[in-house]
Amino acid sequence: MKEPQAVQNLIKPLENKLATHSQTSTTQTGDYANSAYQGKSAGQESGPTEAEQQTRVLVNMIFARFKAIYTHKFASAYSTLEEVKLAKREWAVALKGFQEPLLAYAVERTKEEYAWPPTISEFLKLISTAYKAYGLANPRAAYLEACACRTDPLSYKWSHPAVFFAGSETDWYKLKSEEERVSWPLFEQNYLAIVDRVIAGERLVIPKVVMIENKQTVNLNNLTSKIAKALSLEEDDIAPLLYYTQKTQGTGVRTRYREIAQKKLMEMGYKETLPE
Repeated sequence: MKEPQAVQNLIKPLENKLATHSQTSTTQTGDYANSAYQGKSAGQESGPTEAEQQTRVLVNMIFARFKAIYTHKFASAYSTLEEVKLAKREWAVALKGFQEPLLAYAVERTKEEYAWPPTISEFLKLISTAYKAYGLANPRAAYLEACACRTDPLSYKWSHPAVFFAGSETDWYKLKSEEERVSWPLFEQNYLAIVDRVIAGERLVIPKVVMIENKQTVNLNNLTSKIAKALSLEEDDIAPLLYYTQKTQGTGVRTRYREIAQKKLMEMGYKETLPE
């Protein structure tokens, strides 16, 4: 899916600006990439994951933009370097999983909405509007939609294919049977991953239900007529023996009824094998 033109016009110049701030100054905005999680125990050798590192870079860029947008108001909101570092850690937790285009869109909207640097809560609301710019529901709304339509997902008219694919990845049975504390985190993770694909330009298409012509009645009528003619009987005498054809193909019930019918017909002199 192509990004809306209005979104492209906002994000492209902003991405260029963000790129120039990838090496964030330690003055006021802090060097989060090197200082975050300093509180970890000295014995813990494992470094940040790739996703955590990416989030840190994005948070650095956001704060660099805030400093450029709000100038002295930013300095007033974050008066010391330590305050900036602590704030960035909280922002990193809140923004984990969000990709650059959504964040860039939200940063651009801050200039229109807020005279002072936004709080985390305010920024998350702006991200929700960014979802709308791509025609997407926010993760929570998408989860509720998936839960409401989990019984027949292929026939439902989804707000966006991303919701369907996130539900499929999560497993419709889990959405139906598991508690929210189990199903919600799984769905959110899957949905955010699919949102990334949509933002990257992938076009999602929900598979169509292929309606297969049911020829069972015609075949049953032909079979009934054939057997009745071979045994010189009325079709009404044969029809009850073919009851097995009304059962689901491949099930044990259908197999048992077919075996019974086959045995009775053989006793009556019919030598051919009944179809599965």
